[in-house]
Amino acid sequence: MLTAKAWVQIIGNILSARFESTSQKLILMFVFAGLTYGAAGIGAMLLMTLLANSQLGKDASAKHGISASESSRLGGFAIAIVVIVYIVGLSLISPYTPGPVRDEGLLYLWCAIFLCCLLGFAEDIKPDFLTPMLRLGTKFVVLGALFWLSPMLIPVSVGIPLIDALIALPVLGWALVTVFAVGFINALNMADGANGLVPGIALASFGVFFIEYGRPMDGALLFACTIFFIFNVISGWYFLGDTGSYGLGAILLGYGLLGVAESHFSAGFMAALFCYPCIDFLVSVIRRRRAGRSPFSADNGHLHNRLHQFIKLRVNSAVMANSFTGLIISGSTSGVVLLAYLMDVLPPESDLWYLFFVAEISLYLVSLKYLTSIQPKTRYADPK
Repeated sequence: MLTAKAWVQIIGNILSARFESTSQKLILMFVFAGLTYGAAGIGAMLLMTLLANSQLGKDASAKHGISASESSRLGGFAIAIVVIVYIVGLSLISPYTPGPVRDEGLLYLWCAIFLCCLLGFAEDIKPDFLTPMLRLGTKFVVLGALFWLSPMLIPVSVGIPLIDALIALPVLGWALVTVFAVGFINALNMADGANGLVPGIALASFGVFFIEYGRPMDGALLFACTIFFIFNVISGWYFLGDTGSYGLGAILLGYGLLGVAESHFSAGFMAALFCYPCIDFLVSVIRRRRAGRSPFSADNGHLHNRLHQFIKLRVNSAVMANSFTGLIISGSTSGVVLLAYLMDVLPPESDLWYLFFVAEISLYLVSLKYLTSIQPKTRYADPK
């Protein structure tokens, strides 16, 4: 039987510049998909492979400041197709009724998710089809309407007295949650680029939700994100695109808020689970303001850009450098939270999860400071 070290060496050889062939990547992806989910996994992997070879939604090389090859932005669309097929099939072969049909509140949530996906899909198919301000304004309208129609999604308490006092005021609480929601989705979109980064965060999150609730939709999302994660890390042929980052952002946001509002999770747990995109977004806004630029202007000063720059000088494969970047960040943040959750380190409703959140912020700041100190100051074009 092969040891863990042998597997790492085999995978490294397949992904390395010397053995970086399409056929070997495909074999490895299909093997992992089959080992993970059997025939269903192989079928989903085949679907993603076909979509990846479509000429629609192609990204230019290095558009994200990390990718070194032309990639497809249809990753989110592929995930959506896999989830829809999964749920339709489950509904046909069992008495399962989807949640939005049973619950009006969930219907509003999934309508908002669909509109966010549609907004992102328009951008993936035709970049700059909608202006940034129009996309931002649309998200405010859609999410504002969601929280107005589904106040059950607004938490009563987040464990921080000042914030609790503010969200207790109905209109102010609605406004604060709407602003946070738009910021969260934009933060997840900004983090898309490194292989396995956002998919890794989504995979850990849906793993938590499926273990906690066992809902079929959580299982469908876990399945689709696992297959995409395998595809994304090994090949690098896909980005989530705006469809995926907006859609997954809206789903994670809605599920996270609902879990906190129903006291199944603490806000501290969700903060720790989603730490990286949130803290990176805030630090990026502060960095740009201090430089006298718009907080939404483009740059590649994100931690994942700097970590990638550090790794690519030490790894001879562009795909491996990209994938290691995403795996290191998602694994050391959301991955650690998932592991702690599985090990019952703390109850998921405990406010002590804020300690994990603080530790993640500290690790982020120390890493960013170190990588910035050893790298020359640069300013790239970054569409995020």
